[in-house]
Amino acid sequence: MFFLHILIAFKFISLVPSITEIFYILDVEDSLLATTIYCNYPKEALEKPKVGDLIHPDYEKILRLNPDYILITLPMQEMVRRNLDKLGLKWLAFSPESIEGVLETIDSLGKITGKRSRSAFVIDSLRKILKTLGSPLRSPGIYIELSYKPLYTCGGKSFINEIIEVAGGRNIFADRNTGYFSPSQEDIIKKSPDIIILSYPGAQKEEIAKRLGWENIKAVKEHQIYVLDQDIISRPGPRIFSAIKILNKIFKEWSKAHNP
Repeated sequence: MFFLHILIAFKFISLVPSITEIFYILDVEDSLLATTIYCNYPKEALEKPKVGDLIHPDYEKILRLNPDYILITLPMQEMVRRNLDKLGLKWLAFSPESIEGVLETIDSLGKITGKRSRSAFVIDSLRKILKTLGSPLRSPGIYIELSYKPLYTCGGKSFINEIIEVAGGRNIFADRNTGYFSPSQEDIIKKSPDIIILSYPGAQKEEIAKRLGWENIKAVKEHQIYVLDQDIISRPGPRIFSAIKILNKIFKEWSKAHNP
């Protein structure tokens, strides 16, 4: 167990985009020596020195920068952790898997960086967002597509499933006892979601109706197809609350139209 108060003046390298975002929202980005090529938010993060990607960072560059701690997430970066251990580099891991887990990570990083008051303010502000959400009169069935080739979506044990539920929707694959998986087109057509959310680079809602058999899906018939920035819903950081607000508005509008 680390004595968090001794880390206040230390320097870090973040190998996790969501952690990088938290450093900026806590106003402690000056303690970041470098980040990954995927740490692109806020735009100021693009100006930070880069040490490669999430899975294959540039260890030589990391060694030259001589950070006190490297910030990682597990189990995704388990191989990175092993390599850091071999090099004698110290690391801290944060692996939030829920909305509450994101808030706990913000709290922990606030303590680590000496920004307890700021982190408390941020957490309070984010909790207030959840309190202001209105519940749809009727929960729409949601299919969220995280990739087209191959098809990829989330099951009941995923972080995104919780986001959908908190926003007032019902994941059509919530009954799948897994986090993420590749569904069949037949299953999607059979479940006929009320709303389709596309969240991946290059997603085009106009293409959905062109898929064989998809013209019979309720969301396609009623033009209830939306594109959502993948970063705000897939990164377990502060911006998931923006995703929740956006989805909540979509779900409430659908509910109002179907409950006149």
